Amino acid sequence: MAQRVAYGRVVLGGLLAGGVLGVSQGLLHDNPWVGVAMGLLFGGTMAVVMRRTLGSTALHGLDRSQRRTVSRALRRGEPVEDSRLARPLIEQSDVVLATPFPVKSMRVVFVLLGLLGLLGLLVMVLGAGRAGVTGLPSGLLLLVLALLLLFVVIPVGRRQRERVLRSREATLERHRLPEVVPSDDR
Repeated sequence: MAQRVAYGRVVLGGLLAGGVLGVSQGLLHDNPWVGVAMGLLFGGTMAVVMRRTLGSTALHGLDRSQRRTVSRALRRGEPVEDSRLARPLIEQSDVVLATPFPVKSMRVVFVLLGLLGLLGLLVMVLGAGRAGVTGLPSGLLLLVLALLLLFVVIPVGRRQRERVLRSREATLERHRLPEVVPSDDR
């Protein structure tokens, strides 16, 4: 049952991410097929990336309150009090931290998103000059998407990874656990 829920969450996350991008691209290009293609591509990519984190076996065998306790500790960056939950927290943190978030690549993403925002601004100005007020939405959508990714999504992800690492280190120290090497059975 736990695997089905994990796969369901992965599929739902991929559908949501693909749907948002697909609708925005369909509206931007005024072509629903471009939106469908981009949504499928992006949704599939996001599902593959999320599968490792959400499909983890680290929390299997725990009841609902224990899983909630581990997840809350990871989200807040705190250690768990119960020594029985220390090992699942360490394993889940290893899964989360194994998901790629390289700093150099993120700098490139920041530059590209900044260029996307400038492109959106340019499209807004040129669209307003040619088509009046009706030319504003396509550029505004690009600008809002770039700003949202730059100033909300990426910093929140980075801070969450820092909290997970803090929680992992504090749990290792509190329960005096040896450094855990992640297993390959995930």
